[in-house]
Amino acid sequence: MQKSTIGVIGPGRAGSALGRSLHAAGYIIAAIGGRNPDNVRALATELGARPCQSPATTIDVADLTIVAVPDDVIAPLASEMAGALCSAAGKAAVHLSGAQDRAALKPLAQQGSLRIGVFHPLQTFRRGAAAAENVAGTYFGIDADGPLREQLAQMATDLQGHAFDLSHVDHARYHAAAVFAANYPTLLLAEAIDLAVQAGLDRETARRGMTTLLAGAVNNLKDLAPAEAITGPAARGDDGTIRRHLEALKHDPQLQRIYQLLADRTKRLAQPSKEDAA
Repeated sequence: MQKSTIGVIGPGRAGSALGRSLHAAGYIIAAIGGRNPDNVRALATELGARPCQSPATTIDVADLTIVAVPDDVIAPLASEMAGALCSAAGKAAVHLSGAQDRAALKPLAQQGSLRIGVFHPLQTFRRGAAAAENVAGTYFGIDADGPLREQLAQMATDLQGHAFDLSHVDHARYHAAAVFAANYPTLLLAEAIDLAVQAGLDRETARRGMTTLLAGAVNNLKDLAPAEAITGPAARGDDGTIRRHLEALKHDPQLQRIYQLLADRTKRLAQPSKEDAA
């Protein structure tokens, strides 16, 4: 299958990571568009692409345009671009949001005759060129019809990733799951570092130590289900330790409440494993 030329609208974390990875996989990055001309120009220069001031121009230049903008911007941008297109029959556009289905791009299909879809990387990206290191091995959720679905599945394979069907799912619940997996552990790590500093560690030791601890927990999950990998006082039933922790957190009632809720959930998660071991 011949590789499509690619346009990227929104050279932020995800858009830049995918643009760089697709370029490395042999795709021609034809155009980069976005609101920030400096970011557009920098990525376009790096990837040998045309910098586009108008998002609609990106669609004109590329076979497949990746709309890599914040969730709430997708639908308004699609309407704006549709109004500037005469016809783009044979071309395609996909957005990267896991929180919305392809209907967010519907104006492009209605007014521009584009094929539309979703290509959601179930992954988290940092800023900068190093973000592309996370692409290989990523699971990509796809919501598209016929040839475009096959094209996106091949693109996931070319990125050394894994395609899965994202049609007919509850997008809000699915995306909430992704937020739990990718964002909230980072938030909890920040709280852990602060607590360790309050306990008397210097901040750098706290950051390195707690980050290594989290990395160990993630490593255990490569071979174990969460119920088998979970450790700590709630999983063991050490209620006395939990009471001491709650007492230590009384200076921050909200964090104390979060700890209690997580401890209760942990007990529920670990219970089947305890019963199996009995």
